Amino acid sequence: MSAEGAEPGPGSGSGPGPGPLCPEHGQALSWFCGSERRPVCAACAGLGGRCRGHRIRRAEERAEELRNKIVDQCERLQLQSAAITKYVADVLPGKNQRAVSMASAARELVIQRLSLVRSLCESEEQRLLEQVHGEEERAHQSILTQRVHWAEALQKLDTIRTGLVGMLTHLDDLQLIQKEQEIFERHRGHTDR
Repeated sequence: MSAEGAEPGPGSGSGPGPGPLCPEHGQALSWFCGSERRPVCAACAGLGGRCRGHRIRRAEERAEELRNKIVDQCERLQLQSAAITKYVADVLPGKNQRAVSMASAARELVIQRLSLVRSLCESEEQRLLEQVHGEEERAHQSILTQRVHWAEALQKLDTIRTGLVGMLTHLDDLQLIQKEQEIFERHRGHTDR
């Protein structure tokens, strides 16, 4: 047995009240076999048990480790949400103002240059003004698209965080251990971006 936990004896293992029992021994599943990655009873983990020599530790310790991982994941999601919120609040308004300023400066330049030859260049002035307007519209559209994208990203992160907090709140130790792979594989793709 590894040094991860004390060797369990018959009847050892604590935990809150009755829960799922070992189908082989009928004892509480109060230990966790790290080699088989599943909860086991004291008899399975003991000297004559099927997990003898495996990495055994108390189920509560494994559940606490998983809880800590989920808390870390929630903190990372919170940081990502804060960064997106800051970007939307601080950067996008500046981009919008720059787009307005650049369009205004471009209009002024076009008007100044063409005012001397207005009678000869009415159609050219109109074409250039429409081009400036089109660029301004594209800039505004790009900013609106980014706002929608980041709002959706914030919503997804909030949904993931809410789900993880719900799991922390509603899953007992064994359910948490059994859903470990599902929890982290389901949310890894969203947070590694």
